[in-house]
Order: sequence, then C-alpha cells, then structure tokens
Amino acid sequence: MDGFFRQHGSIVMIAVAETLVWAAFFYTFPILLLEWEADLGWSRSEVVIGLTLALSVSALSAPAAGRLIDQGHGPRLFPISAFGGGCLLLALSLIESQIAFYAIWALIGLAMAGSFYEPCFAFLTRTRGRKTGRSGARGAITLVTLVAGFASTLCFPVATALTEAYGWRVTLQVFAVVVIVVAVPLFAIAAARLERESTAEAPHADRAAGAQAARRARARPAFLLLAAAFPMVALSHGMTISHLMPVLADRGAAPALAVLAASLIGPAQVGGRMIMALSPPRLTATALAVGCFALMALAFAVIYLADGGAIQIIAFVMIFGAGYGIMSIVRPVLAAELLGQAGFGAISGALALPYVACFAAAPFIASLIWRIGGYDLMLVVSGILALIGLGLVAAASRAAAIDPHRISG
Repeated sequence: MDGFFRQHGSIVMIAVAETLVWAAFFYTFPILLLEWEADLGWSRSEVVIGLTLALSVSALSAPAAGRLIDQGHGPRLFPISAFGGGCLLLALSLIESQIAFYAIWALIGLAMAGSFYEPCFAFLTRTRGRKTGRSGARGAITLVTLVAGFASTLCFPVATALTEAYGWRVTLQVFAVVVIVVAVPLFAIAAARLERESTAEAPHADRAAGAQAARRARARPAFLLLAAAFPMVALSHGMTISHLMPVLADRGAAPALAVLAASLIGPAQVGGRMIMALSPPRLTATALAVGCFALMALAFAVIYLADGGAIQIIAFVMIFGAGYGIMSIVRPVLAAELLGQAGFGAISGALALPYVACFAAAPFIASLIWRIGGYDLMLVVSGILALIGLGLVAAASRAAAIDPHRISG
C-alpha cells in the first residue's frame, strides 16, 4: 500500500479533488433544482438556464484552459479555478434575484473549465504521457475517474440531508467550504508535483514546440472526425440522462424500480472503468471507443424494447452506464493516440468545446424531440447518434493511419 501511494499519491490527490469539485459545482444543481423552484418562485425551465449557462461558458473557455496547461500553468489553473468556484458557491447561497443567479452560474462555468475532467485529462496526458503501463496517462486517468465516479454517490445523500436539515443556502456554504479547504490544497500540491516531474523528463524543445504541434493537429482530418464523433456521445448521453426518470416511466418502470435504476448509473460507470483498468495495455483506444459506442447503441435498443420488466430496465442502466463510463476515459487517450501528445492541452480544449456545448444543449434538444415524437423517437435518435459516433471514430483511426503528417507521441 505504501508503494502504491508513493507511486500514485499525486494522482489520488487529484482524484479526491475532482470528486469534490464535481460534487460541488455540478451535482448540487440537480439536487437543489426543486428547492430553488419552490423557494425562489421561478419555473423549472428558468432555473435550468443557470446550468446551461455554466456549461456553455465552460465549453467556450475550454480552449483557453488547454493552452494554459500546455504553457505549464496547470499547477495554478486548478487551485485558482477551484477556489474561485468555491467563492462563487458562497455568493450563490446569498442570492435573491434571477439575474444574480444566472451571473454566478455563468462564472461557475469558468471554474468548471479550469477544474473538471477535460483540463484534468489534458494535464495528466501532458505530465504522464511519456510513461507507460499503469503509470502512464491512461492509468492515471482511469484512477481519477474510478474515484471521482462516486461524486454523485457522495453528493446526493449528503446534500439532501443538509438541505432537509438546514436549507439549500447552508448546503451550498458547506460544499463551498469543503472545496476551498480540501480540494484547493490537494490540487495545488498534486499538480505542482506532477508538473515538476514532467518538466524534469520533458526536453525544453518539445515544450516550446507544443503550440505549433497543436495547430498542425487541429488541421488534420483525424482531428475533425474526432471533433464530430465526441459530440455524439454528449448528445446521446446528455439527452438520456437529463430525461432518465420520465424515460423509465414511459417504458413502464414502476417508481421504485426507476429510482433503483437511476441510482445504479454511477456504479455502472465505475464498473465499466474498472473493466477498462484491467484490460490489457495492447488494447487500443480506438478499439475501446468503438466498443463503447456499440454498447451505448445496444443500451438504447434494450430500453426501446423494454416493457417495464426489471431485467430490461437494469440491463439498460448497466450497459449504458458502463459504455459511457469507459468513454469518459477513452476520449483523451484516443485523442493522444491519434493526434500525438505535443500541445495536447490545446488539442483537448478544442475538442472539448463542441463536446461540452452539445452536452449543454442536449436536455433542450431532447425536449424538442419528445414534443415531436415522444420518447420513442428520442431513443431512436440517441441510438442513431451512437452508431454515427462509432463510424466517425473508425474513420478517424483510418485517417490517422494514412496521414502523411501524423504526429508521433
């Protein structure tokens, strides 16, 4: 155990910090949505605009965050973003007006852009990309997501209990303090340590050429295909997860079964990531990505044909959750595999923009589709999007293989 923490201690610290910022900046929103609706007197659609603003700002800010990571500013970006987000949560706990609510959530989007998975994965690819095996970027990303996958498991019961006992304002204050007191120091210590290790290993010329390598990578066909493939995940997953409870009810699931199924999404994602962690290193990211898209398409077929039976409902959740859980790890690994690691922060940030933008728009798009053809049509569209993503990833792999300007890792 001591050997594990000596080798992976910094990654564990990053993982705990990621768990806390995801719980505070993202999962508090769906938990407190009904509280805000009741206490502030706003409609549900008006409240949801706050999260849409945050995710939209996060998407627009992702390229800048990636460039900062490429320039070696990760050790400052993560703690500053987390600290700023914690202060914003404190401010959010004091709001009374809708304008202030929207403004604060838009600014929280900046904190997301500098502390969530996308910049974290870019930073780990930058600092651990030259290592191989379990010590490399793939192993580090897997470890982070295995731990942070329990963010919702932590947040839902804690936030619910705090809200019932003390109200939503105190709940936000507690999460803000935890982020500032625990997550910020963890980010600062771990990121600085990883950056020092990376700087000692990386030739200066490679670092200086990162921006140029990123510009070349963004002009390659493989980049354009990945930039189209990843949003397919964001749309299909975002549409389904944001409408999960009504989808399950529409499929005939009893309320108790629907609640049980929804609670298994997080463990299913972690289970998928554990399977990936045990997979042989020779299994390419391309093969894993194709398999994830296939799993998601299969999951949509299962729920489309479901008639309320527990086996069908649970099978859908486990397949769907495992597929998306693995995909969250595969995306940065696949991008590095096909596009190279030089300038990866800028590459990752550019790929994150359409992904996060589609995730932000997914709930609204799902509502439009539902109005046209109900959840039957939404599930069909989600399945088609998964298959399109599969084809785009396969095409990106082929394009990278024949590209005469392919960038080596």
